[in-house]
Amino acid sequence: MRSKSTVNLVVDDKWEKEVWGLLHHQYGVSQLPGYRLLRSGRKRIRIISEEAFKLVTQVPCAGPAGLYFGEYRPHAIRPSMDGAQLIGPYATKGVVIITKEQANNWLQGQSIEIKDDQHGYVIVSDGHRFLGCGSLSKGVLLSFVPKVRRPNKQ
Repeated sequence: MRSKSTVNLVVDDKWEKEVWGLLHHQYGVSQLPGYRLLRSGRKRIRIISEEAFKLVTQVPCAGPAGLYFGEYRPHAIRPSMDGAQLIGPYATKGVVIITKEQANNWLQGQSIEIKDDQHGYVIVSDGHRFLGCGSLSKGVLLSFVPKVRRPNKQ
């Protein structure tokens, strides 16, 4: 019986190409040079450097490799906070810029109203930094900020 900490990482070139295609369609990011994507379970995506990828594919590992990048959904990728911060500087579309006050509320886990015609998963920025990923529908931006990553209220 396998322990719960064991992660089944799958190297699948066809799947990786499809994910990069979805990232290009959603965010305008074709590929990040020097990085590879791994499938972890059915929906989870992990990103790993080329150097680490070579090691992982040669030596069996008992734990997760790389950084949790996001979730694979039918016809869409939902980046994690770290994934959104990683691809945000390269994104040419699918980015929403909000005010500092809106950012504070959104980072607390609150949905915020914004004037934007986009819909679906978007990368959220305050104009200076990339904060994470949200879901935009009918002018309402939902927050996917995990409770453990929310700043303390002051």
